[in-house]
Amino acid sequence: MDKIKEIQAKIEAKEKEGKELVKAKKFDDAEKIKAELDDLKNELKAEIMFMKDDESHSLVAQANLFSSAEALNSGRQNGQTVASFGGAQPEKKLSASKEYLNAWAKDLRGDKLNEQEREVFDKVNNEFQAAFTHTTENTGILIPDTVAAGIWKQIEEDHPLWDDVTTTRIKGNLSYTKGLGATNTKDWYDEATETEDTELQFGELNLTGCELSRSVSLSWKLRAMAVEDLVPYVQEQLATLLGQALSYAVYSGKGKPSGTETFKPEPQGIRAALAAQAEKPQIETYTSLKYENLTAAMSKIHSKYANGVTFYADNNTVWNVLANLVDQMGRPLFVADVTTGGVGRIFGRTVKVDASIDEGEILLANLGQGYKANVNQDISIVTDEHAKKRKVEYVGYAIVDGGVIDEKAFAILTDEV
Repeated sequence: MDKIKEIQAKIEAKEKEGKELVKAKKFDDAEKIKAELDDLKNELKAEIMFMKDDESHSLVAQANLFSSAEALNSGRQNGQTVASFGGAQPEKKLSASKEYLNAWAKDLRGDKLNEQEREVFDKVNNEFQAAFTHTTENTGILIPDTVAAGIWKQIEEDHPLWDDVTTTRIKGNLSYTKGLGATNTKDWYDEATETEDTELQFGELNLTGCELSRSVSLSWKLRAMAVEDLVPYVQEQLATLLGQALSYAVYSGKGKPSGTETFKPEPQGIRAALAAQAEKPQIETYTSLKYENLTAAMSKIHSKYANGVTFYADNNTVWNVLANLVDQMGRPLFVADVTTGGVGRIFGRTVKVDASIDEGEILLANLGQGYKANVNQDISIVTDEHAKKRKVEYVGYAIVDGGVIDEKAFAILTDEV
């Protein structure tokens, strides 16, 4: 271990020497130092791999030390890219800083910010609001990155439908090309036969953003709770409300209004997309669910999506319908299994419970390939005071959109006539 510490000390000294040479504009000498550094780092890795003292025989110790050496060798340390000679360390986002979290939490409680806190708070939110076109209805306060990450994590844990969707975080509008099929045949040709034209047909999925807003109400008395209690409470409540809306949208969202329709824009849900198809080829109706209904639904999935299919249903449908199904030999189709991220398996495919799906309906879906979603604007929050009622409302706001990219990645079993 002494040898390792000695090499690490040499590396630090050489890095310092290299930076000084760069400042003095002695670039040729700096290049020589860089070469010496590479040799030292390789020596460090070799020493770690072949160390003989008792403590180092621990596999955990060797793994940790080797990881450190690899980080040094690749120019990374503690998950951050290490600056090269004369370069600056990457600047940490202010919205992810502890200073902003503390200032945001105090503002959440209605406490007065000191001068330093106000400076951090205003800087983050001025930049945030400048990045988007806001109105008086949607101007909000950016939630600290750590709190927002906690909200998204809880949403994903509580709602498998949203968790399994391929989600991007791109500001502004986003478009995907949807393949609608082609007119080509499977025929082969001889020399005398002219090749038939193949006409590829495409549609487009435009994710322009839909406003998502949910409110958490607290009495003034409750708002006076300690910051360490208030922040997790608001985070949990917003995650619950926003998660319900997002999961609903993935399955049942109505999409954008057209013609004389007047409803508010929502992401396009899978059920809405399948129901809009002529003759609804991806929807299988049943009266009393049987083995044949499941195989018929599986047959509707395009073969390129079949291996990634998951079954989704609400808790009642999973345990009172799917769990009691048997095949033609009387053997149970449902196998309880929590190791795959769901509650069981059917046909080797995972079964997951999601309350957003109507009772009696079963969704077969390859969400990763068949559905796209984009968070155009991350979660912000508006505080709305009600003095007469002595309460405050925390209104969570985000801009999200989503839609089906290929209907053949889905099938729905429904007991609706």
